Amino acid sequence: MKILALDISSAEGGVAVAVDGEITDVRRLDVPRGRGAEVFSALEELRPAWEGLDRMAVGIGPGSYNGLRTACALAESFQRALGIEIVAAPSPCLLDVREERYFAAGDARGGMVYLAEVEHRCLRGEVRLIKRDEFFQMADGVSPAPIFRVGVIAGAEKLFAARPDAVVLARLAPSLIPLSTGRLSPIYLKPPHITTPRVG
Repeated sequence: MKILALDISSAEGGVAVAVDGEITDVRRLDVPRGRGAEVFSALEELRPAWEGLDRMAVGIGPGSYNGLRTACALAESFQRALGIEIVAAPSPCLLDVREERYFAAGDARGGMVYLAEVEHRCLRGEVRLIKRDEFFQMADGVSPAPIFRVGVIAGAEKLFAARPDAVVLARLAPSLIPLSTGRLSPIYLKPPHITTPRVG
């Protein structure tokens, strides 16, 4: 099985290709706020590696609104154009760490932090939004599992940083259940901020 995996939910994204369980190609990407055009260049550059693919896997966040929209639109375009299978996984489950159980935390803006508990690459419960004060109390206390910081959380620099990894996703993809066309949806924790024009 040939798999193309993509996660651009954070500022450090990636694309990976796996063939029969072996990673054959990887590209690391800088995608600040999901706006990097690098992902399109990487897909074009890797085209010889992923041509004839059977399945595309995408990280669905939470994370950058722009990044998640881009990743899901790309996956659905591939599904419709190539007739391939699409699978998805929450991005906190894809961190480049060895621990079997951990917490993933990221800045959700507006004085909030998202927190996800992961075990064996699966979410335990829902991804939660918590206030920064509550998060720092947890981070300073005794946690039942390591806490990894995804991206920058001001004041939490002492936490080990980690990022969703397309390689982890490519290895996980064969075990995921394919989605029907139009069923791919990102994990949004808050409605998108949209600036409306002033009247008058």
